[in-house]
Amino acid sequence: MRFDPAGKVAVVTGASSGIGAATTRRLAAAGMTVVAVARREDRLVELAAGRASIRPYVADVRSTAQMDALAAWVDAEYGACHVLVNNAGIGGGTFDGRDDLDDALATLDVNLSGPIRGMAAFAALLERSAPARVINVASVAGKLGIGPAAYAASKFALVGFSEATALSWAHRGITVCQLNPGFIETEGFTQAQIKRSPMGRLVGQPELVAVAIHDAIVRGSTERTVPRWYRAFVVLRHVAAPLYRAVASRMARAGGSRT
Repeated sequence: MRFDPAGKVAVVTGASSGIGAATTRRLAAAGMTVVAVARREDRLVELAAGRASIRPYVADVRSTAQMDALAAWVDAEYGACHVLVNNAGIGGGTFDGRDDLDDALATLDVNLSGPIRGMAAFAALLERSAPARVINVASVAGKLGIGPAAYAASKFALVGFSEATALSWAHRGITVCQLNPGFIETEGFTQAQIKRSPMGRLVGQPELVAVAIHDAIVRGSTERTVPRWYRAFVVLRHVAAPLYRAVASRMARAGGSRT
């Protein structure tokens, strides 16, 4: 069932830059009231300047208490939440052993536990606001397993969590979508490594993902790859695994880093 965003309420995490900021602007332009959530208050204030439909809210997705407080505030302020975009994420570094454990666990906490906290906090409000949408911004890395190991693991897990809840939450009027971007250039993901290679022309901008998020909300999609043709790499991995591994092993990111 198609969804009309106009007049609805959305919450976007990781809204201070990149995909989150672009999505906030896109949804506000579509007529939504958008609660823009991040840790950097100055960035949120700048994003909301001159836009009455964007409400800045400082919170950390690593904190269950703060996410619960956010949901309670949205409920008290608007009485509804029609769209939750779990976008906050970090890249993580190379995993070579014990010295990298803390970094790996921190990556999992933000990229996986963060969306789970968000969905837990907003579940009841989303159901009361149904039809509602959850967009979990995962990654093509969550399908291919290349790059920093903890990042790939967090996105693989988020894809699985999204697929499972897409089934189990459907009867509640909540559509859960795993949205998987390819190489997108942002402040936290400069894609410098990719841009030095022949694949540099594949790097996209955050606005491309924002358009896909908007479209997934309207259409009620449960899975979306952006750009769409990245899906070919996912198919290759499954139908021709040896060929995929041969190609992937030659990529710089096969070393487990982004630099």
